[in-house]
Amino acid sequence: MATEPIPVIAVRGSHQEVGRQIGEELRPTLQRMVAALGAELPAGVTLDDMRQQGRIYLAHTRDVYPRYVRELEGIAEGANLPFEDVFLELCEELWEETAWRNLGSGWRAVARHDGQPAGPARVKGCSDMVARGQATADGSTLVAHTNDLGPEVEDDLVLLKVQAGDEPEFLACSVGGLGYSAGFNAAGIVMSGNQLSNSDIRPGVPRLLAVRAILAARRLEEAMAACLLPRRASNYNNVIADADGEVYSMEGSATDCEPIYIDGDLLAHANHYASSAMRHFEADRNDIAGSVIRHNRAMRLLRENYGRLSPELFRTLLADHANYPGSICKHGIDSVTVFSMIVNPEERRAWFARGRPCQATYAEHVLEPWTWDRA
Repeated sequence: MATEPIPVIAVRGSHQEVGRQIGEELRPTLQRMVAALGAELPAGVTLDDMRQQGRIYLAHTRDVYPRYVRELEGIAEGANLPFEDVFLELCEELWEETAWRNLGSGWRAVARHDGQPAGPARVKGCSDMVARGQATADGSTLVAHTNDLGPEVEDDLVLLKVQAGDEPEFLACSVGGLGYSAGFNAAGIVMSGNQLSNSDIRPGVPRLLAVRAILAARRLEEAMAACLLPRRASNYNNVIADADGEVYSMEGSATDCEPIYIDGDLLAHANHYASSAMRHFEADRNDIAGSVIRHNRAMRLLRENYGRLSPELFRTLLADHANYPGSICKHGIDSVTVFSMIVNPEERRAWFARGRPCQATYAEHVLEPWTWDRA
């Protein structure tokens, strides 16, 4: 059954103005999201505890990214919500037990009696496949991504087309207008993210705001610098690529990061640390089996189709059902593929689809190229 396209909302202006427009357009969704803030908290942690830590995260963020704080203030204003709660909704780290355990014995967060982390389970997913050069049918660079989240968020997906200040315009998928999962910009920078279980989470700039900075990058060096931000609270694995066909998998934690360069025109990543230099940051090594299977399956599919890879063929690969329901095209209960994306950065062209790729209808989107002489 074909799925409906993800709606596009275009905003333009200063960071405060684009935030206000996002807040106004998505007010009911944002109000519902913020109203649910206290529904699931880590064991032994209250909403007041969360707000107290959120203020520390905010202080770091004001120092590093004041323009994105203004953007969030605009969202809060447009949605008629308290700014503190809007910012807290963006701090994914504070919903992870590791963040509280790392603060020391002064906090009440504890493990269950069976030794497993207490509190809400982390819903992890996302698979990336990248091909370039001789691996693709026409020599172009192609970045393909599946995004796996709880099925309840699928109706809240939106594509935000944002022109903020003097930054390159970008198009990225968001849940409810707060934070971005994957996208690309008019400078030819592509970004996708795979959640990792960082063992070294600490107070700092939320990882979702580092993602926002990647989308503003005018060149690959700026995108990489956002992944290496010294004051980050944690990190994703961010696959970043540019219009010259340069591709890196930025496998990070709060305190370290390993830039993995594309190997032999192919790259894949899922939700575990693939680099031996980073594996000691895996917070739960007992929870990586599904990710390992998806990563290896993705590499096999890429190799088997070397020289033939195209946007059309990637639609088939993203719909792969090996290890169903925990496949690349995921059909689980707590975690399903809620959207997928294929990007050609040279052409500033992308295809997005809502829902499982095996049932999806892809919509094409193109951005007008941004160049340095327009800066």
